[in-house]
Amino acid sequence: MGSIDSNGSDQHTFVELGQLTPFAIGGTRLCFVHPDDSNKCIKVLREDRTPQTRRRLTKGIKKLRPVKHWDDQQKELTAYRQLLARNTPALWHHVPEFFGCVETDLGLGIITRIFRNFDGQFPRNLEEEVPLGIDDSLKIGIADFKSWLRQELVVTRDLLPHNIIVVRDSLQHCRLMIVDGLGNSEWIPVSTWFSSFARRKIERKISKFNHRVVCLKTKQ
Repeated sequence: MGSIDSNGSDQHTFVELGQLTPFAIGGTRLCFVHPDDSNKCIKVLREDRTPQTRRRLTKGIKKLRPVKHWDDQQKELTAYRQLLARNTPALWHHVPEFFGCVETDLGLGIITRIFRNFDGQFPRNLEEEVPLGIDDSLKIGIADFKSWLRQELVVTRDLLPHNIIVVRDSLQHCRLMIVDGLGNSEWIPVSTWFSSFARRKIERKISKFNHRVVCLKTKQ
């Protein structure tokens, strides 16, 4: 990659993704295997989820919020900058490593580590995994994930199961990775500034997360 500007964007690289097939489609973004590095992925906004489109479809007083409020790419970049500033290796145990940004024919792309299971397949998300059954490895993986949240005080938006993938390193071991929903959703980010607020917020997030997992178990 070339030099990186103040926004984390590679100034000398342009990547064409339009003719490629995304390996994952989320509620907001498309995820592509990086054409030049199969160990990385590039995330871009879906055409129907750009900040301008989301704002236009909003009703009421929320429509008065600035366009940047609706930009999930910029929210994630802000979250990654905050994590990088902390410079704690343990942060990357459950968050994909960040490699900057790149301009693409589909808009700004965020480059992160890509994950595959031990058999080479792309991981399923937690929403897909739990209804199949919670084995011992997944039970331990969920417990480790919650312990990590409490230890590292990583503030996220809602811990939605479809935003968390289950990476199976072996038949006996798995780990949960947050691939979407990073960042503080508070209007005034007190949980980013003060650890006491962060702890309370994380406990609320974990409580809701536990409830969602229980609901998914009923689909078994």
